[in-house]
Amino acid sequence: MRIAFLGDSLTEGWPGAAYFPLLQRRLPHHELLNRGKAGDTVADLWARMQFEGLGPVDLAVIWVGANDAVIGAWDASVPGSGWSWPERLARLSGDYDELLEWTEARAPRLVVVRPLILEAEGSLWEERAAEVGEALAGLAAARSTCRELDLRPAFATAARSGEGPFTTDGVHFTDAGTEVVARALASAIGAIEAEDDDHGATEPADGDEGELVQ
Repeated sequence: MRIAFLGDSLTEGWPGAAYFPLLQRRLPHHELLNRGKAGDTVADLWARMQFEGLGPVDLAVIWVGANDAVIGAWDASVPGSGWSWPERLARLSGDYDELLEWTEARAPRLVVVRPLILEAEGSLWEERAAEVGEALAGLAAARSTCRELDLRPAFATAARSGEGPFTTDGVHFTDAGTEVVARALASAIGAIEAEDDDHGATEPADGDEGELVQ
């Protein structure tokens, strides 16, 4: 399969460690296209894709929203300013829905990775990331082409096994974090392949897969 990965620094691979080379080693028979760019918000990625374009692919993986969560935690703009958190969330949801529609025209299947903040329990960053994740997951659920991938179960299982720390700052990955991501993405892509082969989705090893939602 030809698979495009659209996202921010987590996909581009810096700052922090990069999951992409690990995933390429796990999926040697697929063509993987890295279309990540550090610093991208949902709006940035949507604008960049319109400018750069994307040729036809078999699958697109979209992972963005962490930067929106961080900005939302920092910004204390008042309601009605156009930049309060509820207004930002509504705007980024609209941008994301347009990004999904645009990508659907170029890829018959999409995997939407839920944004997350790790190792920052109880922080406003984590709260904002959860809110962005819920909004984006709801948009993905409304489209038959989309599957949602929630990485939180995979990270929780890895933590119980003594792995970690997974990030350098709550967002960017350590080598341990990239291992969890690569395992989960490879497992999700393998499940989609199995469906294509009419064998039904395979059950990955416990803790490796994240949670892939139809």
